[in-house]
Amino acid sequence: MEGTTKRGLLQLANSLLAKSTPNFDEWAARNGFRHAGIFASCRTEKTASEYYLLSDSIGFSARSIVSSVAEADFWAGKLTRAFEWQCFSKDFNEISPFVELFDSRLNGSIDSLYFLPFYDSEKPMYFVLAELEDEDEVTLPDAEKCAAMLKNIIDYQRNEERIAAEIDGCVGRGLSISPSHLFIMSVKACVEKIMQSVDVERKLSKFDMVDRIEIKDHAIQAVANAAHNIIEPVFKSPNCLHRGTNGEIKIVMYAKDEQDEQVISYHLAAMLTPLLGEDAPRQIILLTAGICPNKNGTLSFLQKG
Repeated sequence: MEGTTKRGLLQLANSLLAKSTPNFDEWAARNGFRHAGIFASCRTEKTASEYYLLSDSIGFSARSIVSSVAEADFWAGKLTRAFEWQCFSKDFNEISPFVELFDSRLNGSIDSLYFLPFYDSEKPMYFVLAELEDEDEVTLPDAEKCAAMLKNIIDYQRNEERIAAEIDGCVGRGLSISPSHLFIMSVKACVEKIMQSVDVERKLSKFDMVDRIEIKDHAIQAVANAAHNIIEPVFKSPNCLHRGTNGEIKIVMYAKDEQDEQVISYHLAAMLTPLLGEDAPRQIILLTAGICPNKNGTLSFLQKG
């Protein structure tokens, strides 16, 4: 009885958190942010080398995401006040220290950058807003409230129990419509080509070779996460997506009619072209992974790497 009560309270807490905490894209759009992201602190597994990467973002291209990799020392002395907005303007020649974090094609259009340092488990994180030329001026929310919401969003996105419960519910409802139609989408080849074009190897030259491989894999996954967030609204429940590994996104669809892989691939590529570039339709890979008639098989497909 006690265990049942605890599970019920946990489910209630997760439900309340879901109602009060949007995902990053929803929150950014709600605040009118067109180009925003979080530079997250990361460490490599082999050598524990610290680096930063634009882990959550909206409005930035894959070129900017893979260009955002920077050693931890890069941030030393640049942003000195936590939980306060710090603004840098092109008019005062203040943008140049940060241009290496973004796509060179974007840098010429940046008018202002707004940074908000905050902490996640005692690790410094940096929220950024970019205001481009000819765009309306960004309205900055209260810094402390903004930092608190960013921390909530990060915690919410990490809540694996919540994610598993949501997927379980979707699959259960979906199987009452049809068997699960399984797909795997990969953006890895596309992102690897982008990395070559922006010369990521040069940026990673100060890291050990074993660390470079891990950091590039992380950058690929950051772009895949951005792709996931762009296409997720199209897959209405009980259809569902799940972030895989190695640049993959797992997709489950429910319909009485057979799904046309080519039509799905065409529409996804069109949605992702602003993120991945004009080559996206040729380089995004969408594979049919079969049809599954039961919940256990579908959940295993979604949750395995």
